[in-house]
Amino acid sequence: MPDHLIQKKNESTWYVRLDVPKAVRRALGNQTVLTQSLKTGMRSEAMVRRLPILAQWKADIAAARATKGNNGDEWRLAQHEAGLAMQGIQTTSIQKLLAPINTGSPTSEQPPYSFFEKIFEVIRELKSQGQHGFADRLTDHVGKYVPMLENGTTAGDAINLHNEYLTIMSDMEAACITEEYDLSDNEHQEAQAIFRNPTIYKPRSPISSSMIEAWAMHLVTQIPSAKTRDSHKARVEKISTFLTTEGAPLTFDTIHKFLNKQSGARQTLTNYMWSGRDFWKWAIKYNAQFREQFTGQQCPFDGHDLPKTGKAAGESYTPFTRKEVEDLHKKAREAGKDALANLIVFGAYTGARLEEIGRIKPEDTIIDEAGEPVGFKITESKTDAGVRDVPLHPSLIPVYKLLCSQATVNDGYLFKGGNNKYGNRLDWLSKQFGQLKKAKFSDLHVFHSIRKTTTTELHRAGVGLEVLPYIVGHENKSFTLSVYSGGCSFEQKREAISHLSYNFP
Repeated sequence: MPDHLIQKKNESTWYVRLDVPKAVRRALGNQTVLTQSLKTGMRSEAMVRRLPILAQWKADIAAARATKGNNGDEWRLAQHEAGLAMQGIQTTSIQKLLAPINTGSPTSEQPPYSFFEKIFEVIRELKSQGQHGFADRLTDHVGKYVPMLENGTTAGDAINLHNEYLTIMSDMEAACITEEYDLSDNEHQEAQAIFRNPTIYKPRSPISSSMIEAWAMHLVTQIPSAKTRDSHKARVEKISTFLTTEGAPLTFDTIHKFLNKQSGARQTLTNYMWSGRDFWKWAIKYNAQFREQFTGQQCPFDGHDLPKTGKAAGESYTPFTRKEVEDLHKKAREAGKDALANLIVFGAYTGARLEEIGRIKPEDTIIDEAGEPVGFKITESKTDAGVRDVPLHPSLIPVYKLLCSQATVNDGYLFKGGNNKYGNRLDWLSKQFGQLKKAKFSDLHVFHSIRKTTTTELHRAGVGLEVLPYIVGHENKSFTLSVYSGGCSFEQKREAISHLSYNFP
């Protein structure tokens, strides 16, 4: 990592130096490099003194970027509209220039004098603004029309002359828009190109990358799961890319078109609406430009009719039957996949999520008065309701003790595993399970399906909603229980989970 320190030739004094990104150089006085003396010849002291200066420079650069970002697509749209207007003037003026000249007294309403009056009006305005360079270019240009008016002209000559006029006007418009919006050199060239050919402009998404990044930082304070946050961000990025590619505004109709182009089933579309709605609410509340642009407009992610029937309606994961879970366990044992077999047993007797199981350590064990394990604590989950105490089924205790004894070689966890970017350690076992069930079961049968099996078995055994959600870590939908109750006791959960019965050899 660069320390941004330099010493000039024949000097012992240290300077702090920072390159200015091209995109914001105009905003920072057209400087390409920022340099400041630290007034010390000691490197260790310079390392300390540079920090507040660098911090301020970087803050200035970030502010300049934010200002450009907040301008959104305004300057491109302005050039597009000016270019379209100029095309209309150009077409009309060429037609007038080629039309027979009226021999009567000319007026501003007769061709082609109205066109010249417009040019002279522009020249006068430019001179009043001190823009003598462009004023002189236009004055010289007007003089080229005199021979045509006197001797007549061909369509080709008229078009060439008007193209020259278009070039002058595009240079002038680009110079004005560059100064107004503090455009970079590349953006200045783009402004010229848009003015000359307005059809190349497509409106860019009002959901800018800088806004998405700011929203993503907000999500960190709202959603504990990094995986959920990343999914949110990816969906909104895809929506924004669609808007830019299509050159379409952010409206209900456009989002409807976006949904129709997605291949996912109902749940996938629901997730897009969830993410889009969350972004919209944040942007309306916290982004001034977005709020100004869309205040009063209905959220474009609300009110869409998603598929309710057929394949497009989608399906959730399908639970295994108890017999199917037993067969999968047996198959894993016969294949010598003991870790997978133990995972199946663990999931079947607890209903815990895969990532929850992967984070259990011996120190999470709940011990009874006799020093025997009777349960374990899940201290981290995808939801607040998932943080809970889970009782051990009597048939699971031998496996649990075995796994605890092996924790020292598993980095302190019950199951051996890695650590992917979301902290899920058991991806490798999930893949093993996928291969194990592949020949017989559909894609809707996954390890999470065992969690549904456990829930189904408990429900069929008579375990009610006053206990069941507290075992598997779901929010209780009952207002009275969720708001006024402290939850069921651990003994109630032990009694309920004892109703599970599997034939695991």
